[in-house]
Amino acid sequence: MQALLTIPGTQHACITDDTGRLLNSVGDHFHSSAAVLVLAHATIAAASELGRRTGSGDCIDLIQNHEGGHILLRSLPQRRVLLVFCLPGTDLTALRQAAARLSTGSDQAPSRPTAPFLDMASALNAMPDW
Repeated sequence: MQALLTIPGTQHACITDDTGRLLNSVGDHFHSSAAVLVLAHATIAAASELGRRTGSGDCIDLIQNHEGGHILLRSLPQRRVLLVFCLPGTDLTALRQAAARLSTGSDQAPSRPTAPFLDMASALNAMPDW
């Protein structure tokens, strides 16, 4: 994962499981919370559901563009998700390629992360100012 930080503008990368547990983390610009990690799973699970219902299949990765930068979410084997936080202007093509190389460390196809509705509700309740 350290290789992701060599891409200019990349601030932080982490891997989480579907329970919201932080498994690995590099970089120092992120304050992880279970709510953020569960929401990452819910987001990629919802994108996968959309893909399946439209005949496109599971979501492998997606990039969210926010006012303060970008977040790459990539599905990994064993119901894990890679999150990469970047500043505006980051080379997203290089970022996607590096994330793909990281996730091909296993010869398993990416598995669909599951985010049961209760986990999503827990995440929303964890952030009462929403």
